[in-house]
Amino acid sequence: MKQLLRRMVQLLLPARCSACQRTGPDALCEECSRELELVIPRYCLRCGRRRSTHYTSPDCSECHDREIGVLRSRSGYIYNALGRQLLADFKFNGNLAVGQELAERALLRIPVRAARIFDEPQLRIAAILPVPLHPSRRRERRFNQSELLARVLADHTGLPLRTDLLVRTRETPTQVGLTQAQRHSNVSGAFDVGEQWRLRISGETYIVVDDLLTTGSTLAACARALRRRGAAGAYGLTLFSTNPLVHPAERLAEDGFHNVPPPLL
Repeated sequence: MKQLLRRMVQLLLPARCSACQRTGPDALCEECSRELELVIPRYCLRCGRRRSTHYTSPDCSECHDREIGVLRSRSGYIYNALGRQLLADFKFNGNLAVGQELAERALLRIPVRAARIFDEPQLRIAAILPVPLHPSRRRERRFNQSELLARVLADHTGLPLRTDLLVRTRETPTQVGLTQAQRHSNVSGAFDVGEQWRLRISGETYIVVDDLLTTGSTLAACARALRRRGAAGAYGLTLFSTNPLVHPAERLAEDGFHNVPPPLL
């Protein structure tokens, strides 16, 4: 039914490709979609980002000597020039259609069972959680991009979606241009579990969904908040991830805006 309604709307109101602006049936045309780079092996078994073919460890160079907070993370696409353009259109221009399109395209490559996403056959996920926005940011933007992505994942896997389990306790400045240490400090203590859920998450494991993984600080802060309230832990799933092979000087430009094995999302 959803697909039928969507096609009816497309016939009445033809979409325009977010990248090239040509009219067509979808928010991202087939030609432009080929410029998206999937995160495919070899990828880091911890953060899910692409890693060098010359790097023999199962972890990437950024994860090898540090704690990333989530048990494992996976990403759909590398955050290249087209990714930056599409994510900006989605988040800041309110182009929900391109966000939906990206999520659905990525999900065609995701196993329906969450255990297969993270290569852990015995994995049991209690629910899918979007990274929450602060209420003031939500009012300003009028939607939470992570919630839209999480909803697509929930529909695909059949797992429950909990939009009120994780809450943002304080508004944080944008992560753009911050160092890894500054990012960690910026979101430290910025998340908590909603009061109505605090006695109900003991021993449970969750998937936390966000739009972009840069240093992993946001996912780590969410995972810490869950563990602090008794959860067993969290896995991360993001639409895009930056390339850890990029030189730090280039990362600022690549970072864009704000702020896991089969290929993912």
